[in-house]
Parts: sequence; C-alpha cells; structure tokens
Amino acid sequence: MSEELRAAEDDELEAIGRLYHAVWLETQAPLQPSSVAEHRDEGFFIERVKRFPVPPLAVYGQGRLLGFAAWADNLLGQLYVAREGRRLGIGRALLQASEHAIWASGFDKAHLRCLVGNHGARSFYERCGWRCTETVTEDAETRAGPVPVPCWEMVKELTV
Repeated sequence: MSEELRAAEDDELEAIGRLYHAVWLETQAPLQPSSVAEHRDEGFFIERVKRFPVPPLAVYGQGRLLGFAAWADNLLGQLYVAREGRRLGIGRALLQASEHAIWASGFDKAHLRCLVGNHGARSFYERCGWRCTETVTEDAETRAGPVPVPCWEMVKELTV
C-alpha cells in the first residue's frame, strides 16, 4: 500500500464525517430500517466523528481521503473505505492498524458489530481472522431516538 495511514488531525474530521456519510449511505443504509437513514444526514456523521474518544485512523492517497477506522476501548466501531480506495489493501491496513492500537491499549480481544445482511463485510472480517459469535440487537442512534437493528457480534483474539 503506497497510501499514507495516520491519525487524523482535528481539521480533517469534517472530511472524515462526509466520507462516513457517503459510504454509510451506500453500504449500511440499505440494510437498516428507513427511519434510520431519514435522520442521518451529513451533519449527523460529522458531529459523530467529532465525538470519537480517540482520533480516527485515516488513509490518504494522491491528496484524497480514502478511508478511516475508529474504536473505543476494544470495540472497533467504524471501518469505512471510499469506493475508489477499495481493493487496494486499505481496508486490511486500517483493520490491522486498529487491531494493533486496541492491543497496545491493553486488550487481548477485539469486538465489532457487523449489520446482519452485510455478507461482504462479514466475509472480509472472517478472512482477516475474526469470527462471528452471535447475533445481537444494537440500537442505531438517530435524532429521533434509538432504532433496533440486528448485528453479527464478531471477535478476534489479538496476538499482535
């Protein structure tokens, strides 16, 4: 991968929020109740990114933001790659860097939740050593309140 992977700066958070929104609309919104997407505009995602507990990791190539990942404690909450950044190893690089950061902060196991029906994402995580342990219901945050959505709970033992 010839792209640059690094912690995002404060002045890059809005661009990350815009990418998050665009990729979410493409890959996640179709798998959720329409009431979730109705309340998740670009501003919703920008504000969400600004509240991340640690700076997200971002990947840049040719001066463009191509993807990002973010986590809290040992929960990988976001991993999004722009269409033009796919199949370049960016997702795997972000995942590995996130796993390492989670491990370096003292955890020996990482978790993530993948929307039920997102078979491409689940297959990607499984190819990277993650395993599905159960199906859980997660409350999707909207401005109108939480909406329940089914997710696959996935885990990985970290031995970085």
